[in-house]
Amino acid sequence: MDQEKPVGSYRIESMILLSSSFERESIIDFNQPIELQFSHSSQATETDEFKKFAVSLSFDIKGVQGETNVFAASTNMVGSFEKIGEPVVSEENFRKINAPAIIYPFIREHVHNLCAKAAVGVILLPTVNFKI
Repeated sequence: MDQEKPVGSYRIESMILLSSSFERESIIDFNQPIELQFSHSSQATETDEFKKFAVSLSFDIKGVQGETNVFAASTNMVGSFEKIGEPVVSEENFRKINAPAIIYPFIREHVHNLCAKAAVGVILLPTVNFKI
């Protein structure tokens, strides 16, 4: 009788907002188009002896009208993960691709709420392919 080899996985332990900032102009002409500009970066810590690691994801958005930044938001969140067994996905790929993809919806929700409370309209961040 063949015994199946257990498949490993990664488990998310926590999601923490490390920093968040938002600024806007007091008067914005919403009859004029606002161009949205995005940037992001991620960084992973080393795995410790307990197979735990953290990945942080930073995301910046600017609303630009002509030459003026009418609003800007910066957010940095960190996810803590645990490696269980030997997953099919390498730890390097998980850190670079999967972990940021898991963290990103939390950032999208946070930025969406900031923009709604600042009355700059409904801002839905685009999907991001972290594999590129």
